[in-house]
Amino acid sequence: PPPLLLLEDDPVSAEFMRTALAALPARVEQAASLAEARARVADRGDAPHTLWLFDARLPDGAGAALLAELRAAGHRTPALAHT
Repeated sequence: PPPLLLLEDDPVSAEFMRTALAALPARVEQAASLAEARARVADRGDAPHTLWLFDARLPDGAGAALLAELRAAGHRTPALAHT
């Protein structure tokens, strides 16, 4: 199944999203902070995620800011924001 990155800090919301996405099927990697999401993107190297699902507000910043940062670095993975 394709790898998706779910950036969500709320455990209840994260579990709901992971369960819903598993029905696709998809392999969901979860990050609970911007720092963790950056690391997961970097770890993928030449095998990027198929989709990013970014929470809008996180304890260490905004999902939109992370997306802008990743776009500036050349990443073109499709992304959706959620709250």
